[in-house]
Amino acid sequence: MSQEEMEWVVSLTGVFHIIVQALCFCAIWKVFFPIGEGFRSWKYLRLCGHFAALTAVNLFISIMPGIPSWARYPASAFLVLAYVFAYRKKHLEKAVFVLLLFYNLHGLSFLISNSVYQCGIEMVFQRMDPTTDDYLNGIYQNAAWGQMALVVVYGLLLFAMASVLRKVVKLPWDMGWQDMVFLSSLNVVGGMLARIVLELSMVKMDQGVFLLFDEKKDMTWKIPLIAVLLYLGEVSVIYIFQQYGKLQQERHKQFVEGQQLKAIQRRLEEAEGFYGSIRAARHEMKNHMASIKGLVARENYQEAERYMEKLEQAMETLDYQFSTGNPVTDVIINDKYRKAAALGIDFQVRFRFGAKDGISVFDMGILLNNLLDNAIEACSRLEGNQRYISLSLKKKERFLLVEVENSFDGEVKWEAGSPIPATRKQQEPLARLEHGIGLKNVKKIAERYLGVMDIKIKGTVFQVTVMLQQQVVETVTKQP
Repeated sequence: MSQEEMEWVVSLTGVFHIIVQALCFCAIWKVFFPIGEGFRSWKYLRLCGHFAALTAVNLFISIMPGIPSWARYPASAFLVLAYVFAYRKKHLEKAVFVLLLFYNLHGLSFLISNSVYQCGIEMVFQRMDPTTDDYLNGIYQNAAWGQMALVVVYGLLLFAMASVLRKVVKLPWDMGWQDMVFLSSLNVVGGMLARIVLELSMVKMDQGVFLLFDEKKDMTWKIPLIAVLLYLGEVSVIYIFQQYGKLQQERHKQFVEGQQLKAIQRRLEEAEGFYGSIRAARHEMKNHMASIKGLVARENYQEAERYMEKLEQAMETLDYQFSTGNPVTDVIINDKYRKAAALGIDFQVRFRFGAKDGISVFDMGILLNNLLDNAIEACSRLEGNQRYISLSLKKKERFLLVEVENSFDGEVKWEAGSPIPATRKQQEPLARLEHGIGLKNVKKIAERYLGVMDIKIKGTVFQVTVMLQQQVVETVTKQP
């Protein structure tokens, strides 16, 4: 192989190395910043453009004389962070973590592939005859092709590490700066270790050159072992962090669901108290009528009028705007009506629910409580003349259709990986979580009765329709 051919192989190796690095970075980036499906997705095209820009910047720096090779990394980091600041400003912490993670995986892959290269090149050199005329040329030739093999092994390792990460990271998750620092500790250690090994692998001394892998043969397996352990440690930390996040979400979800169940329990108690009050009022009505007759007989009309006014006030507390045929749904719907009326929301109800409908009143109570709470919350952010809620119950053969339609501001936030929208704004995460959990509870109840929940959004109209099947409930209630 001529000198020109060896220089060509070395240049090709450098270009190939840069392309492999850019591809691997995009693969790792996609794990934490998923894009749309299909090649026509604008996010996919934007990622391709970002990959091309990264490759171009790295190639430009590599061919420019006087610029050190390490300058590619801060330049690439600046380009990535500028992209995040422009398009994903709220995920800057995650972008920093992904950069540090890539530098760590890059360093660990280099440590392993470099050890493989050192073992391989030593075996090749031992088989060469130093007495031949082309011995020196053979050394250069094998070293050049060894560098190409080094990059191939490096790329395969980096892609394998990215593939494992893709399996570990189930869903994209948010992180703060504290989370980034916690997750990046091993990343910094891995990057520093790779740099130290690179600097110690060949050290110029007064009496010659110190070659780490020649002087310390055991380093060819100790360094890769340390790299593998660091990688497993980082993957474990990511997995634990992800499980911790899921646990926190589950705890919060259970808290919200517990609060909703307590609210339904209070509604049941209110219903019992309400009907108890009615029974007591009916029992006392004869006494009240006797008192009024006595006052009228004595021609004490003013006292009788005051007595009747007090009686009327007492009866108003027992008056319900809507009668649904069930004490629990009566309490829930009328309670939501009073809240809506206080906010100036037009509240229309066409709802009749009885024991023969075959749906648990407890489940119906949870369903109504969630749907109407979400509707009131959405309407509360509109002007008074635009606020309305419509509740209806339709019966078709063995199916019940519960429909809630309300006006809202038209702003819909879809959570990542969730089919449930949240109509709250981003600065109110707790309310958005409760909204999403409320609709998920409704969806669970629908599925329990072999039904479905359908959401339709048209402009500023939000409509939820829940279909419940009666026959399944009748079968389930007969089980012990």
